[in-house]
Amino acid sequence: MPLLARLTELFAERRGRVLAFCWLGWVFDFYDLILFAFVKRGVAAELGLELTTDIAWIDGLSLGATALGGVLFGRLADRCGRRRALSSSILVFSAGTFATAFADSFETLCAARLVTGVGVGGEWGVGHAVVAETYPERLRNRAAAVLQAGSPVAMALAAAIGCFVAPHVGWRSVFLWSALPALLVVFARVLMPGPDTAPGRGQPARLLDVFRGGRLRPSLALLGVLALHMTGFWCTYAWLPAILLREHPAWFVGVFQISINAVHVVADVAFGLLADRFGRRRTFVAFCLLFAVGLAAIALGFRSLRSDVVLFGVVLGAVGLGAGTWSCFGVLFAENYPAAIRATAASGFYNVSRGVQLVTQPLMGQLMAWTGSYASALWVGAAASIGSTLLIGAVRTEPTRAAA
Repeated sequence: MPLLARLTELFAERRGRVLAFCWLGWVFDFYDLILFAFVKRGVAAELGLELTTDIAWIDGLSLGATALGGVLFGRLADRCGRRRALSSSILVFSAGTFATAFADSFETLCAARLVTGVGVGGEWGVGHAVVAETYPERLRNRAAAVLQAGSPVAMALAAAIGCFVAPHVGWRSVFLWSALPALLVVFARVLMPGPDTAPGRGQPARLLDVFRGGRLRPSLALLGVLALHMTGFWCTYAWLPAILLREHPAWFVGVFQISINAVHVVADVAFGLLADRFGRRRTFVAFCLLFAVGLAAIALGFRSLRSDVVLFGVVLGAVGLGAGTWSCFGVLFAENYPAAIRATAASGFYNVSRGVQLVTQPLMGQLMAWTGSYASALWVGAAASIGSTLLIGAVRTEPTRAAA
């Protein structure tokens, strides 16, 4: 089947509307979280905060709050309905984004970002659970890949707004207008057909069931892989914009980020197609190694790479393509957990892994202050990616008869 036909098949009939709504929710969810990375220098300057201490703690706390949101909204989805959980999470993270625009101190900014984090925590896991339950197994890799491709779209959008709009209108106006995704809630019942499913209503499951029934070892391994992936991601993407803005004009940073995320979109979609052909584990390992090599090359010779446009493009392509591994996780949760605890596992594990950044982000800020170099963060990201390849073997990765 031609590539275009294989992709358009995903949007046939009602399932296309489900995927569209989940995709939009994920884009604006992640955009609201990552936007702060592009304006944190301006925020710190206006509020009199230190970038490597105060702002690092705010980054860590907001990411830590996603762990709470992941568990809360995951349980809500399994007990009260997927659509209700998605709508509630959008309202919460949009309220946090709106409040960020009016922050006037460390305390008020911290509170606003905590609310944003709680709301953001509910979107990824619940959205992937909905998509997994909407698509048959033969389309699941591709559907999860398209949904995950919303992540680099969100980062590119945040880069464009943070680098090209914020310098002219101010960071407060940017956050104020970024609260508009709450309007998506109004269209939720139109875009998502069918009943508001809640698999756990008839067979209520407990939170610890994600570790029972022979799932302890693979669950711990999957949580470890996610924690490593999340650490590598935030070591790379949470600080790179701020560091680049210290040495380069905003337009350069914007173009840099948009370019790398354009490759990332292709990588997310390509992962699903390649996993269908070569298997998820092989594809996952290959992408992880590519990501690590790209980060190591930047860490070793960033200043030299800037003078060689072709080589710099190749390295950026490696990092962007390697980031396509994120497309794997939604399917892994679908095939390793029954429906009654699927959203709880996906949303909880994903956001507990984000919550680990409550520790890693302040430590990374201190590490950069001590070394005076961003290269240390890139090396941590490369090591985390390689570590993921060692743990993934303990997780069932290949298609089997999915648990209903």
